[in-house]
Amino acid sequence: MNDFPVKFLRIDDRLLHGQVIVGWLPVLGVSHLVVANTKVANDILRQEMMRISVPSGVALHVIPPGNPLPASVSFDTLIVVASPRDAWLCVQDGIRPERLNVGGMHSRPGKTELLEALHLDDEDREYFTRLMEAGHVPVFQPTPQNDPVSINDIL
Repeated sequence: MNDFPVKFLRIDDRLLHGQVIVGWLPVLGVSHLVVANTKVANDILRQEMMRISVPSGVALHVIPPGNPLPASVSFDTLIVVASPRDAWLCVQDGIRPERLNVGGMHSRPGKTELLEALHLDDEDREYFTRLMEAGHVPVFQPTPQNDPVSINDIL
């Protein structure tokens, strides 16, 4: 297994949007943005739309979750995944986030609202538990201006 430290791993079912591009990127000051999502990895049009939104000076990489990071990626990286399961796959492949951030996980059939913009089902809970048992500390914080709340305290 690889051991690859990165600055920030974010779980957000919308992947890239204003909270990430306008909120987190400037605060983190990263040079690489990785979207680890199978659907996006197989959708060239969606990748191109994402590239348009990413500021110059930030390299965008799109990979399926659990795949090795591109060789050019350094610690100075924000990885975005859509679910706790995808975060777990990344961690299983050796990604070691300094911070494990949880953004929006929105209402879907079978999910229960725990906080505004935080809806979980049994699978989400299972993978959050796995992440925490592996020593990670997922924190719900949609934007840098929000107060962080430990997922452990929410569950």
